[in-house]
Amino acid sequence: MVITRTRNWRWEELEKDSVELGVLARDFELYNRTEGKSPRTVEWYNLTLRQFHRFLLESHKSTRLGDLGESEVREFILHLQGVNRWRDNPYVSSSRGKLAAISIQTYIRALRAFFSWLHEKGYTDGHRLAKLKPPRAPTKVVQILTEEEITRVLSSIDPNTAAGARNYAIMTLLLDSGLRCSELMNVEVEEVNIEGGYLKVLGKGGKERIVPFGVSVQKALLRYLLHFRPEPFNVAVQNLFLTLDGRPLSKNSVEMIFRRIGGKSGVKRLHPHLCRHTFATSYLVNGGDVFSLQQILGHTTLEMVRRYVTLASAQVRVQHRKFSPMDRMNLGRIRFGGASHGQWQKRSSVWRKGSIADV
Repeated sequence: MVITRTRNWRWEELEKDSVELGVLARDFELYNRTEGKSPRTVEWYNLTLRQFHRFLLESHKSTRLGDLGESEVREFILHLQGVNRWRDNPYVSSSRGKLAAISIQTYIRALRAFFSWLHEKGYTDGHRLAKLKPPRAPTKVVQILTEEEITRVLSSIDPNTAAGARNYAIMTLLLDSGLRCSELMNVEVEEVNIEGGYLKVLGKGGKERIVPFGVSVQKALLRYLLHFRPEPFNVAVQNLFLTLDGRPLSKNSVEMIFRRIGGKSGVKRLHPHLCRHTFATSYLVNGGDVFSLQQILGHTTLEMVRRYVTLASAQVRVQHRKFSPMDRMNLGRIRFGGASHGQWQKRSSVWRKGSIADV
């Protein structure tokens, strides 16, 4: 009888190029969950890999690790650029345009994270997407809420009812702190220090931070807590903001609150994240510094805060047009070279069009 000895294989010697994408995706999910990644992040990574896997199958391409790299991902990008929005949603028409470039960027970031993990764990010799950059997305200037719109929004809420007192406190807190919707929903009563004017939130990546708020929010929160906050549905519910029957607010219920307030006030573009943009921009316009803003918003880098600097600069220019000292003076009586100020402006417009014959 011949006895064959089993070789003691080392990880570096194993054939890994034949491993299927589906197997790697499950391993990647387990890694992300045990590393404490947020459920939303884990689900987005899973969704992206499922989409990538489906694309490979529909294109009759191999799903083995050895056949996956930058070329296949670039083909996936071209595929995404031609995909209709809401393609897989049976309740929304898929004829509402193509995927936005910003959405495609999130797919690519998820795939880059996956290939980076493959390299880190020794599945690949190098990071195969190291040189791949997401497609550029047009930078859109966010139109923040104006003071007049904020006044209309707050005036449309009746603070003398249970729902109104809650909604008024929610609105003022978001506009004065820049909380994310998820952070607002999960704030607990014991984490709020009304006298100190701050609360503790658990942000992205499980990171806690202290978020301050002003006197107006102190008054609104105190009124809601003392007089209108209902008894929780059960003792385990400690959320600050509750439905009228004492249950924690869900994302859908918050969005419904904003839709109703937006419709009643006439500010139909109102949504929770717009309050965050409005707070950040107003904070900088009123003299706040970017490093404090970064801490309040919970950003790990200054990249996002720089966008608010741009918004604040645009807002300052708008304010200057309103309150320009020279423009507010009556300069119509001053004559420039025999022409009045109004005539000079008229002639200047001709010059700007390329004709200086009459100037």
